[in-house]
Amino acid sequence: MNMSTADNPVQWLFLDLNAFFASCEQQENPAPRGKPVIVVQTLTDSACAIAASYAAKAYGIKTGTLVREARRLCPTVIPVEANHRLYTDYHDRILTAVDTCLPIEKVMSIDEVACRLMGTERQVPAARELALKIKRVLREQVGACLTCSIGIAPNVFLGKVGSDLQKPDGLVVITADNLPDVLLELELQEIYGIGERMEQRLHRAGIFTVAELWQASPLRLRRVWGGINGVLFHQMLHGVDIQPPLLPLLQKHRASACAGAGATHE
Repeated sequence: MNMSTADNPVQWLFLDLNAFFASCEQQENPAPRGKPVIVVQTLTDSACAIAASYAAKAYGIKTGTLVREARRLCPTVIPVEANHRLYTDYHDRILTAVDTCLPIEKVMSIDEVACRLMGTERQVPAARELALKIKRVLREQVGACLTCSIGIAPNVFLGKVGSDLQKPDGLVVITADNLPDVLLELELQEIYGIGERMEQRLHRAGIFTVAELWQASPLRLRRVWGGINGVLFHQMLHGVDIQPPLLPLLQKHRASACAGAGATHE
């Protein structure tokens, strides 16, 4: 385990592609660019969205929304049948582009990667410049529709949290200097790894806010999680750079948004 220091305040750059499936479709076809698009497995009113463009999200459409409901929310919504081969091709192109800027340490999912920062890259100004370079290279080599949100942080966990704080096309830096303030406006379920059931367990333990979560002791979180994962979560939240075997806990395990929908995507 490594702790960030004043000389090396950040250790990781975490990249999350924005509305990836919908963005791939818009990059391939100029007609729906900037418009409310949903990606579905089949072009039927009973299908549900496995992805939605930000223009669609503005109408309240999200992963799991049925096509008929999406049309009610936004009569001009454009359903597009999913093309997973296309998304895999864009994924490969994105990996190639990012790798020209910074070696990829972990491919977390089809739309997320984590890059370890080394040497002077661990200084915030240098890390910011790398993030901006990656954004520029993605526009130039992959396409202007493929935007990303980047979190720069002491560990992969906080990098993921940072990437969720500004969407689309965000860039957030988390260091010891802005912890926990940068997190305090979040709801518990907005902290990566806390779902509905874990939130209920936290509530039963008297933890209702992120501030209370931050202040909780490792022992208290061990009791909530029912084992060592509570201690590890505490360490990640506080910026300890924990390496495998913990990293699999950060992998996305997205349940299907509706029966038969396949993998969902935000």
